[in-house]
Amino acid sequence: MSMQKWFVSRQSYWGVDPEDQNMVEIAYGGRDYANCDMLAPKYSGEGEEYNDPLEAVEAAISIREQWQKDSPELIINIAMGFTGGDTMPFSPSTVEGLRKWGTERKEELESIGYACGTCGKIVNLSSYYTDDQDEKFCSEYCFEKGTEDEF
Repeated sequence: MSMQKWFVSRQSYWGVDPEDQNMVEIAYGGRDYANCDMLAPKYSGEGEEYNDPLEAVEAAISIREQWQKDSPELIINIAMGFTGGDTMPFSPSTVEGLRKWGTERKEELESIGYACGTCGKIVNLSSYYTDDQDEKFCSEYCFEKGTEDEF
């Protein structure tokens, strides 16, 4: 499977309705694409990057269950999304929907073999950028962002 990344964190969004404030977030693209309202890691698997989308989903579900047990008075949501490096609260998802997405995404990645090393988008086989470690990128922007530490 590719080096695609998902970052799992607990978030306390500001500027949203109270029922949307508490979120376990699966940020597509890794740590750099998580929202900025992250809470300090408290539960196992939190604040970690995952290459396996289904593993990230299961970690997020477990974190949500633990957080809800510790804070039964809160409404705690769970979601997957991509910020593009900006701040953008994610819309809540269902556990069933996330598990389905994680399973399908994992199967897709296993059949294709790789995804963009920066944003996680499936790399087009006819046009892509690659670095010295043969990591593939979907665009020149993602290539530059993903390799800026190499130069």
